[in-house]
Amino acid sequence: MVVEVNARHLFPGLERFRAYLNTAGLGLMPVTVLKAVNEFLLDVINYKEGINAVEELDPMYLEPVQREAAKLLRVKRDNVTFSIQTTDGLKRALQALKPGKGMKIVSFDLEFPTISAIVKSYAKLHGLRVEVVENENGLYTPEMVEKVIDDETFAVVYSDVQWITGQRMPREIAEIAKEHGAWVIVDAVQSLGALKVDLRNVDVLVAGGEKWLLNPNTGSGVMYLSNEFLEECEPVIGLLNTEPPVPWSDWWGDKDKDLWDLLPLRNDARVLDHGTPPYLSIVALGASLELLNSLGVERIEKHDLKLAEKVREWARERGFEVLGNSQIVLIRTGLGFEKEREAVAKLKEEGVVVSLRGAKGIYGVRVSPHLYNTEEDVEVFIEKFSSILGL
Repeated sequence: MVVEVNARHLFPGLERFRAYLNTAGLGLMPVTVLKAVNEFLLDVINYKEGINAVEELDPMYLEPVQREAAKLLRVKRDNVTFSIQTTDGLKRALQALKPGKGMKIVSFDLEFPTISAIVKSYAKLHGLRVEVVENENGLYTPEMVEKVIDDETFAVVYSDVQWITGQRMPREIAEIAKEHGAWVIVDAVQSLGALKVDLRNVDVLVAGGEKWLLNPNTGSGVMYLSNEFLEECEPVIGLLNTEPPVPWSDWWGDKDKDLWDLLPLRNDARVLDHGTPPYLSIVALGASLELLNSLGVERIEKHDLKLAEKVREWARERGFEVLGNSQIVLIRTGLGFEKEREAVAKLKEEGVVVSLRGAKGIYGVRVSPHLYNTEEDVEVFIEKFSSILGL
């Protein structure tokens, strides 16, 4: 593996740490983003020709990033648009779907609170029942899902990879949901950029840029919308998710247009774009996506899983319980919550960054390596963690 040799020098933030193993909390940003953002801002400041026209802004700045996102997702560009991190995308997707009366929406009890908040709010607005699948020792199985999803299920909303345990959710969830005619809405913020995502039977996939997509603190995100979703959705009509009969620059000056005569909706994923796209965030995301694609997601996945497995092997050898089958590892030492919290704090003092995560009695030390990490980083963590625990 040589991913880190090719990319590590692009992440100056690494110099602050002995070992940064917390991408599930916040990813690091490559310097290539700085270059892309500076070039865009210079274009704006210098009032580059076309900078005030949507029909020129899109091909100059937005569409190239769409192509990078589509490449990462292995889909057509027309099925991709952008969001402001994950929450915004989930809200826009759900707002465009109209459930029938007496239906229900299904999710899982260890989901990130963004999902629980959105699901409960949406259910209250539309009079839906909410059914939450309870974990068993932090994990979920297809059999547990089969007991809950039925023909009254309007949608199933869940994370591709669970943020606490690192479990990659069973592919059968989407299959079971589609068998019952339910919409499948997936939060991929903990997988896209690190793992190959499986879009079979998925209607909506949303991923904020702040973690594995290496675009923290920019407000960026990616959305995938299936053809079925695009055919059936009823989004809020804004302006730029419609199409004028002539270029926008001509339409603005048309003296005969009726401003209450709504324009036809777009027929691609940008039908969920209600206003002017956040071009600065999109440009920033584009530089990160370009890096990920240049390395190749298959290569990154192999690298990340290899480092995660090294952590798991050590933890199991020490007799610890380990959860997660992804690039995220949750180590349950059995030494108690306070002991683990102290250990994570002491690791930070030593320049080793991991996280303490938990809910509903499931907790542990979460380790999450990415493409800029090396086996040496994992060894540093193991050495420091062992010393702190007195092993």
